[in-house]
Amino acid sequence: MSTVPTVSVLVPVRGEGAFLAQALHSLQAQTCADWEALLCPLDAAARARLDAVEVQDPRFLLSATANADEASALASASRQARGEFLCVLDGDDLLEPKAMATLLTALEKQPDTGMAYSRHVLIDAGGAVLGPGPLCELPYSPEALLLDFMTGPLRLMRRDACMRSGGFASAHPDAGDYDLCLRLSETTTIAHVPLPLYRRRVHASSPQVLRWAERIEDSYLAFVEAVRRRGLDARFDVALEIDSWHVLQQTRPFGGAGNWR
Repeated sequence: MSTVPTVSVLVPVRGEGAFLAQALHSLQAQTCADWEALLCPLDAAARARLDAVEVQDPRFLLSATANADEASALASASRQARGEFLCVLDGDDLLEPKAMATLLTALEKQPDTGMAYSRHVLIDAGGAVLGPGPLCELPYSPEALLLDFMTGPLRLMRRDACMRSGGFASAHPDAGDYDLCLRLSETTTIAHVPLPLYRRRVHASSPQVLRWAERIEDSYLAFVEAVRRRGLDARFDVALEIDSWHVLQQTRPFGGAGNWR
Protein backbone atom coordinates (compact mmCIF):
# COMPACT_ATOMS: atom_id res chain seq x y z
CA MET A 1 0.00 0.00 0.00
CA SER A 2 1.31 3.47 -0.83
CA THR A 3 2.18 5.99 1.89
CA VAL A 4 -0.62 8.28 0.71
CA PRO A 5 -3.90 6.32 0.49
CA THR A 6 -5.93 6.33 -2.69
CA VAL A 7 -9.28 6.62 -0.88
CA SER A 8 -10.21 8.52 2.27
CA VAL A 9 -13.33 7.06 3.89
CA LEU A 10 -15.22 9.41 6.20
CA VAL A 11 -17.14 7.53 8.93
CA PRO A 12 -19.74 9.56 10.88
CA VAL A 13 -20.45 7.97 14.27
CA ARG A 14 -23.36 8.92 16.53
CA GLY A 15 -24.41 7.86 20.02
CA GLU A 16 -22.73 4.77 21.42
CA GLY A 17 -21.95 3.39 17.98
CA ALA A 18 -23.77 0.09 18.45
CA PHE A 19 -23.03 -1.00 14.87
CA LEU A 20 -19.62 0.63 14.47
CA ALA A 21 -17.58 -2.56 14.83
CA GLN A 22 -19.54 -4.16 11.98
CA ALA A 23 -19.09 -1.10 9.80
CA LEU A 24 -15.34 -1.01 10.35
CA HIS A 25 -15.05 -4.76 9.75
CA SER A 26 -16.79 -4.32 6.38
CA LEU A 27 -14.20 -1.67 5.56
CA GLN A 28 -11.30 -3.93 6.52
CA ALA A 29 -12.81 -6.68 4.34
CA GLN A 30 -12.53 -4.55 1.17
CA THR A 31 -10.68 -6.13 -1.72
CA CYS A 32 -9.11 -2.70 -2.22
CA ALA A 33 -6.87 -2.13 0.81
CA ASP A 34 -5.44 1.26 -0.18
CA TRP A 35 -7.54 3.48 2.07
CA GLU A 36 -7.61 5.48 5.27
CA ALA A 37 -10.67 5.99 7.46
CA LEU A 38 -11.40 9.15 9.41
CA LEU A 39 -13.79 8.38 12.27
CA CYS A 40 -16.04 11.40 12.87
CA PRO A 41 -17.86 11.53 16.25
CA LEU A 42 -21.02 13.61 16.01
CA ASP A 43 -21.73 13.93 19.75
CA ALA A 44 -20.11 13.47 23.14
CA ALA A 45 -21.30 9.87 23.46
CA ALA A 46 -19.70 8.95 20.14
CA ARG A 47 -16.45 10.67 21.13
CA ALA A 48 -16.36 8.73 24.42
CA ARG A 49 -17.06 5.50 22.53
CA LEU A 50 -14.21 6.11 20.09
CA ASP A 51 -11.80 7.16 22.86
CA ALA A 52 -12.49 3.85 24.59
CA VAL A 53 -11.97 1.69 21.49
CA GLU A 54 -8.52 0.30 20.85
CA VAL A 55 -8.07 0.05 17.10
CA GLN A 56 -5.00 -1.85 15.95
CA ASP A 57 -5.37 -0.98 12.27
CA PRO A 58 -3.25 2.15 11.61
CA ARG A 59 -5.55 3.11 8.74
CA PHE A 60 -8.20 4.20 11.26
CA LEU A 61 -7.77 7.82 12.37
CA LEU A 62 -9.85 9.88 14.80
CA SER A 63 -11.16 13.19 13.50
CA ALA A 64 -11.83 16.00 16.01
CA THR A 65 -15.47 16.60 15.07
CA ALA A 66 -17.49 16.01 18.27
CA ASN A 67 -20.71 17.99 18.76
CA ALA A 68 -21.02 18.97 15.09
CA ASP A 69 -23.80 18.36 12.62
CA GLU A 70 -22.93 15.68 10.09
CA ALA A 71 -22.33 18.03 7.15
CA SER A 72 -19.91 20.15 9.20
CA ALA A 73 -18.15 17.07 10.60
CA LEU A 74 -17.64 15.64 7.12
CA ALA A 75 -16.39 19.00 5.84
CA SER A 76 -13.81 19.11 8.63
CA ALA A 77 -12.73 15.51 8.07
CA SER A 78 -12.45 16.01 4.31
CA ARG A 79 -9.91 18.77 4.92
CA GLN A 80 -7.81 16.32 6.94
CA ALA A 81 -8.15 13.52 4.37
CA ARG A 82 -5.20 12.68 2.12
CA GLY A 83 -6.78 10.45 -0.52
CA GLU A 84 -7.41 11.35 -4.15
CA PHE A 85 -10.92 9.97 -3.70
CA LEU A 86 -13.49 10.51 -0.93
CA CYS A 87 -16.44 8.44 0.20
CA VAL A 88 -18.68 8.16 3.26
CA LEU A 89 -19.46 5.00 5.24
CA ASP A 90 -22.00 5.71 7.95
CA GLY A 91 -21.10 4.09 11.28
CA ASP A 92 -24.41 2.17 11.20
CA ASP A 93 -23.96 0.73 7.70
CA LEU A 94 -22.00 -1.91 5.79
CA LEU A 95 -19.99 -2.10 2.58
CA GLU A 96 -19.99 -5.13 0.32
CA PRO A 97 -16.41 -6.50 -0.06
CA LYS A 98 -15.93 -5.26 -3.65
CA ALA A 99 -17.65 -1.89 -3.16
CA MET A 100 -14.60 0.34 -3.17
CA ALA A 101 -12.77 -1.53 -5.94
CA THR A 102 -15.86 -1.53 -8.17
CA LEU A 103 -16.44 2.22 -7.89
CA LEU A 104 -12.72 2.95 -8.32
CA THR A 105 -12.71 0.94 -11.54
CA ALA A 106 -15.72 2.89 -12.81
CA LEU A 107 -13.96 6.21 -12.21
CA GLU A 108 -10.67 5.01 -13.68
CA LYS A 109 -12.50 4.07 -16.90
CA GLN A 110 -14.13 7.52 -17.03
CA PRO A 111 -11.44 10.07 -16.12
CA ASP A 112 -13.78 13.02 -16.72
CA THR A 113 -16.35 11.65 -14.28
CA GLY A 114 -16.29 13.21 -10.82
CA MET A 115 -18.48 10.78 -8.89
CA ALA A 116 -19.72 7.20 -9.12
CA TYR A 117 -22.54 5.78 -7.01
CA SER A 118 -24.13 2.36 -6.57
CA ARG A 119 -27.40 0.75 -5.67
CA HIS A 120 -28.01 -0.26 -2.05
CA VAL A 121 -30.28 -2.40 0.11
CA LEU A 122 -31.97 -1.59 3.41
CA ILE A 123 -31.30 -3.78 6.46
CA ASP A 124 -32.76 -3.80 9.96
CA ALA A 125 -30.95 -3.68 13.30
CA GLY A 126 -30.21 -7.41 13.10
CA GLY A 127 -28.84 -7.20 9.56
CA ALA A 128 -31.81 -8.80 7.81
CA VAL A 129 -32.48 -7.38 4.34
CA LEU A 130 -35.69 -5.36 4.16
CA GLY A 131 -35.56 -4.67 0.42
CA PRO A 132 -33.85 -2.52 -2.21
CA GLY A 133 -33.06 1.09 -1.39
CA PRO A 134 -35.75 3.49 -2.57
CA LEU A 135 -35.02 5.44 -5.75
CA CYS A 136 -31.54 3.96 -6.38
CA GLU A 137 -32.68 2.13 -9.52
CA LEU A 138 -34.10 5.27 -11.14
CA PRO A 139 -32.14 6.52 -14.17
CA TYR A 140 -29.82 9.36 -13.23
CA SER A 141 -29.73 12.78 -14.85
CA PRO A 142 -29.01 16.22 -13.34
CA GLU A 143 -32.64 17.14 -14.04
CA ALA A 144 -34.08 13.96 -12.51
CA LEU A 145 -31.99 14.53 -9.37
CA LEU A 146 -33.97 17.70 -8.69
CA LEU A 147 -37.06 15.60 -7.95
CA ASP A 148 -35.67 12.23 -6.78
CA PHE A 149 -32.55 11.60 -4.69
CA MET A 150 -31.26 8.49 -6.45
CA THR A 151 -27.51 9.11 -5.96
CA GLY A 152 -26.90 7.56 -2.61
CA PRO A 153 -25.86 6.58 -0.04
CA LEU A 154 -22.61 5.05 -1.41
CA ARG A 155 -20.74 7.60 -3.52
CA LEU A 156 -17.06 7.68 -4.46
CA MET A 157 -15.92 11.18 -5.44
CA ARG A 158 -12.76 12.62 -6.84
CA ARG A 159 -11.50 15.01 -4.19
CA ASP A 160 -11.00 17.87 -6.64
CA ALA A 161 -14.54 17.46 -8.04
CA CYS A 162 -16.01 17.43 -4.53
CA MET A 163 -14.14 20.56 -3.46
CA ARG A 164 -14.91 22.34 -6.73
CA SER A 165 -18.61 21.85 -6.05
CA GLY A 166 -18.30 23.42 -2.60
CA GLY A 167 -17.56 20.28 -0.59
CA PHE A 168 -19.50 18.75 2.28
CA ALA A 169 -20.36 21.98 4.11
CA SER A 170 -24.09 22.63 3.80
CA ALA A 171 -26.59 25.22 4.96
CA HIS A 172 -29.08 22.33 5.20
CA PRO A 173 -27.48 19.83 7.63
CA ASP A 174 -30.34 17.33 7.58
CA ALA A 175 -29.96 17.01 3.82
CA GLY A 176 -26.25 17.70 3.38
CA ASP A 177 -25.76 14.62 1.20
CA TYR A 178 -28.55 15.63 -1.16
CA ASP A 179 -27.29 19.23 -1.31
CA LEU A 180 -23.79 18.02 -2.18
CA CYS A 181 -25.08 15.71 -4.92
CA LEU A 182 -27.14 18.53 -6.44
CA ARG A 183 -24.05 20.76 -6.55
CA LEU A 184 -21.92 17.96 -7.99
CA SER A 185 -24.51 17.33 -10.70
CA GLU A 186 -24.01 20.95 -11.81
CA THR A 187 -20.21 20.82 -11.95
CA THR A 188 -19.20 17.29 -13.01
CA THR A 189 -20.35 14.07 -14.67
CA ILE A 190 -21.85 11.39 -12.43
CA ALA A 191 -21.82 7.64 -13.17
CA HIS A 192 -24.21 4.99 -11.88
CA VAL A 193 -22.88 1.50 -11.10
CA PRO A 194 -26.05 -0.68 -11.09
CA LEU A 195 -24.89 -3.09 -8.38
CA PRO A 196 -26.01 -3.24 -4.71
CA LEU A 197 -22.70 -2.45 -2.99
CA TYR A 198 -23.95 -0.91 0.27
CA ARG A 199 -26.23 -1.89 3.15
CA ARG A 200 -28.11 0.99 4.77
CA ARG A 201 -29.25 0.14 8.29
CA VAL A 202 -32.66 1.42 9.37
CA HIS A 203 -33.44 1.23 13.09
CA ALA A 204 -35.33 3.12 15.78
CA SER A 205 -32.60 5.69 16.47
CA SER A 206 -31.28 6.17 12.95
CA PRO A 207 -31.47 9.71 11.52
CA GLN A 208 -33.81 8.67 8.71
CA VAL A 209 -36.32 7.60 11.41
CA LEU A 210 -35.76 10.22 14.13
CA ARG A 211 -35.34 13.25 11.86
CA TRP A 212 -37.40 12.38 8.81
CA ALA A 213 -39.44 15.60 9.00
CA GLU A 214 -36.33 17.79 9.28
CA ARG A 215 -34.82 15.94 6.33
CA ILE A 216 -37.89 16.63 4.20
CA GLU A 217 -37.69 20.33 4.99
CA ASP A 218 -33.95 20.63 4.39
CA SER A 219 -34.18 18.60 1.17
CA TYR A 220 -36.79 21.02 -0.10
CA LEU A 221 -34.60 24.02 0.74
CA ALA A 222 -31.62 22.42 -1.05
CA PHE A 223 -33.90 21.77 -4.05
CA VAL A 224 -35.06 25.41 -4.11
CA GLU A 225 -31.46 26.64 -4.10
CA ALA A 226 -30.57 24.27 -6.94
CA VAL A 227 -33.54 25.52 -8.97
CA ARG A 228 -32.29 29.09 -8.51
CA ARG A 229 -28.67 28.24 -9.33
CA ARG A 230 -29.81 26.65 -12.57
CA GLY A 231 -31.94 29.66 -13.49
CA LEU A 232 -35.10 27.56 -13.54
CA ASP A 233 -36.99 29.84 -11.16
CA ALA A 234 -37.67 32.21 -14.06
CA ARG A 235 -39.83 29.53 -15.71
CA PHE A 236 -41.04 27.31 -12.88
CA ASP A 237 -42.71 27.71 -9.49
CA VAL A 238 -41.69 25.41 -6.63
CA ALA A 239 -43.75 23.96 -3.80
CA LEU A 240 -43.45 21.35 -1.07
CA GLU A 241 -46.41 18.98 -0.93
CA ILE A 242 -46.74 16.38 1.82
CA ASP A 243 -49.69 13.99 1.67
CA SER A 244 -51.60 13.43 4.91
CA TRP A 245 -52.53 9.85 5.73
CA HIS A 246 -53.17 7.56 8.69
CA VAL A 247 -51.37 4.24 9.04
CA LEU A 248 -52.11 1.18 11.18
CA GLN A 249 -49.53 -1.56 10.80
CA GLN A 250 -47.74 -4.26 12.72
CA THR A 251 -44.71 -3.11 14.68
CA ARG A 252 -41.57 -3.14 12.54
CA PRO A 253 -38.17 -4.33 13.83
CA PHE A 254 -36.57 -0.96 13.05
CA GLY A 255 -38.87 1.35 14.93
CA GLY A 256 -42.54 0.51 14.51
CA ALA A 257 -44.90 3.44 14.83
CA GLY A 258 -41.93 5.75 15.34
CA ASN A 259 -41.42 5.66 11.57
CA TRP A 260 -44.60 7.62 11.08
CA ARG A 261 -44.37 10.26 13.79
